[in-house]
Amino acid sequence: MFRALQLFAAAGIALTVAVQLGLHNAFWAAMPVWVVAQPYRQDLLLRAILRIAGTLLGALIGWLVLVHVPSHAVWIAVLVLGAGLAGAAAYWIGTIYSYGVLLAAITLAVVLIPALDHPIDATALAADRVWCTLIGTVSVTVITFLFTPTRTDSHPLRLHPPAGVTLRHGVIIGVTTLLGALALLAIGGPAGIATAMALTIFSLIIGTSRNPTPILKYMPLGGAIGVAAAIAYRALDMALPDPEGMALLLALAFIAAGALVRAHPRLAPFGLDANMCFLLSAEAGTAGHGLSAHVQGGVALVISAFLFAAVFTRIGAKPQS
Repeated sequence: MFRALQLFAAAGIALTVAVQLGLHNAFWAAMPVWVVAQPYRQDLLLRAILRIAGTLLGALIGWLVLVHVPSHAVWIAVLVLGAGLAGAAAYWIGTIYSYGVLLAAITLAVVLIPALDHPIDATALAADRVWCTLIGTVSVTVITFLFTPTRTDSHPLRLHPPAGVTLRHGVIIGVTTLLGALALLAIGGPAGIATAMALTIFSLIIGTSRNPTPILKYMPLGGAIGVAAAIAYRALDMALPDPEGMALLLALAFIAAGALVRAHPRLAPFGLDANMCFLLSAEAGTAGHGLSAHVQGGVALVISAFLFAAVFTRIGAKPQS
């Protein structure tokens, strides 16, 4: 219960601060809480540093491309190459240090993918991502640091995977990202954006893991739970008086429930993906884009998660030690 309280406080404070600062995608601020929090203090600090560094790098690359190269074809090429190369590098690193590379690729996708569907303010979007990451990472680090024990053992030695396996993972991630981008161009709107985002991010997370079996088991169902919660959140937000004013308060209630799930030993794997997909699909704490848009995006996200998990189970490389 105390761990759940820590997570709720960190996520709730981060989201509230981001909303009060007027950040457009304030829900991003709560997302670092669920993944930066770690069982050991050294890992907590290292994850915090790597998340900030990776986000800064990905946001910078995305901003430079959008501002200086006004071409959808180039944006897609940068997105695909960035995801594939970063995915291969993260898989090859194979330790906690791969997290920074992973976040750079994810942030690049977050900045570039919306621009493939509609005009955006690249500077505002990139800055929004950076500020939200800083708020969320600082919040979870400060709140959980004193209650996180110090690691007494050392990290396991990193084994170099075969070059062919590393390349294969990078290609899988790159091709999946390309398919997501093409789906976005064909479908458009919330469903298209969610499809491209889900295929890119899921392929990066699963494709960079040395042992993706647990992720393949928990991520699709956890994502479905998160999307269901997001749709319920948006429906309640619209039904209650003054829905815009209630958005933050209602989001805190859902975050409290998510913190309990994330802190539960057996439900924690589902809790991670459910919380992340809830925040992303619901755009929690903000006015949102209407229930229909959230349903479309959520359904597309769930379908993409199950589809990629099924395909990767067949074609993915065997787990590496």
